[in-house]
Amino acid sequence: MATKISCFTVDDQKLSLLFRPFALKMEQQGLPPIVINTFKCYFNQFLYGAQGKLPDREIQPVVETELADYTEMESFKALGEKNLHKIAVIKLNGGLGTSMGMETAKSLIPVKDGLSFLDLILLQAKTVRSHYGVEFPQVFMNSFKTHMDTMLKVGDFNNGLTGIDLAFLQHKYPKILAKDFTPASWPQNPELEWNPPGHGDIYTAMVTSGILDALLDKGYEYAFISNSDNLGAIMNRRLLGYMVHHKLPFLMEVARRTDQDKKGGHLCRLKKNKQFALREVAQCPDREMKSFCDIEKYKFFNTNSIWVDLRVLQAVFVAHRMMPLDLIINPKNLDPRDPVSPKVFQLETAMGSAITNFFNAQAVVVPRKRFAPVKTTNDLLQVMSDCFIRSDRDTIIPNPARTMPMPQINLDGDYYKKIDSFLARFPKNPPSLLECTSLSVKGDVLFQENVRCVGDVKITNTGGTQAVIKAGSTLNGEVKFK
Repeated sequence: MATKISCFTVDDQKLSLLFRPFALKMEQQGLPPIVINTFKCYFNQFLYGAQGKLPDREIQPVVETELADYTEMESFKALGEKNLHKIAVIKLNGGLGTSMGMETAKSLIPVKDGLSFLDLILLQAKTVRSHYGVEFPQVFMNSFKTHMDTMLKVGDFNNGLTGIDLAFLQHKYPKILAKDFTPASWPQNPELEWNPPGHGDIYTAMVTSGILDALLDKGYEYAFISNSDNLGAIMNRRLLGYMVHHKLPFLMEVARRTDQDKKGGHLCRLKKNKQFALREVAQCPDREMKSFCDIEKYKFFNTNSIWVDLRVLQAVFVAHRMMPLDLIINPKNLDPRDPVSPKVFQLETAMGSAITNFFNAQAVVVPRKRFAPVKTTNDLLQVMSDCFIRSDRDTIIPNPARTMPMPQINLDGDYYKKIDSFLARFPKNPPSLLECTSLSVKGDVLFQENVRCVGDVKITNTGGTQAVIKAGSTLNGEVKFK
């Protein structure tokens, strides 16, 4: 048997020889056999021509009538509250703020009232525990790059009498050199030879860390899992109650797509078996990007918040000896900050694609207040501004006083992309954007305190020195500095 990949032909014997150095490298790092075998499965798919693509011809859109509606679940609150002692909350905390020039955990970025994502997550947990008198476990899945920074900042927060560890570690996969499909080598910074395998690794990491067994042994039957940068995702009684009442094995929170979400992973069904599936942008063939971004065709995106029955999760994992997930192949430079460094492939998976493995899995349409993520400094400014407020449960939710869609923000990457540069240009507080429909900043501009933006605001500085928006200014239309 032989398969041709570009100009590279692979037979079974050569495949084994190609994988051996990867296996040895992973063994040397102490990675568990199950992780090595899982990587081997994806490596084989990669070598035998799997492109990690899910074309339109294999899927069909999902319509509203197929999904549950959060707004109609009020009656399940009481049942959810009765089952709070059976649930654990897990935050995906493996990401660095690399897109914002950070080398530390993204969850340490200040986001509201001087508090970081991590601060707010811990406050949310304390608030819910205190309000309901239930000391549920709050757990973080950290990566090898975020673990130390995160745990040093956690302070005296603990899971008390639950006996559940505060954190477990995501695994890592070796990067694959594009030129010859061998393990990447970068002696000047060996850490760059590895990549996080995507948040789909959570299922394997829960098994290898012992967290899954520990939760089940102590009577926890469910887990609510969400991103650490989504401060709208908090424990919710009605969703838990709905899951318990309907004996659901897996429940995915989705929201209606807008133009701002059109490149987010969308929900669909597989034509071959009618199961729900998740298609990420990396899985879309290039020629079908227009269709992928059609928010009237594919109406719902995955918020990356899921509810899962831990007993079923364990059964699925045991049955397959892994959690089967869709392969995502990401072409990158070995050193992300060096565009002339060697080309590599990163093999990754997404947590939400597990929905296909759970019979009778469902998705629920949730309001935008449960989705407030931060991926860029454009997002950060929006969340820091008065477009979002801090609720009495320490969630960050859209300001109910804003009746129109969130403003489109476009900050000059030369001056605002990196977090330090961004914060330096808003030294007191972010401008008010409550009445703003769009904000564009080109050039170096510093905002003093209590600036207000109204309507469409376009600021341009073509001069050689930093421009200053004076304290108390109200901006509308075009503002030019020379």
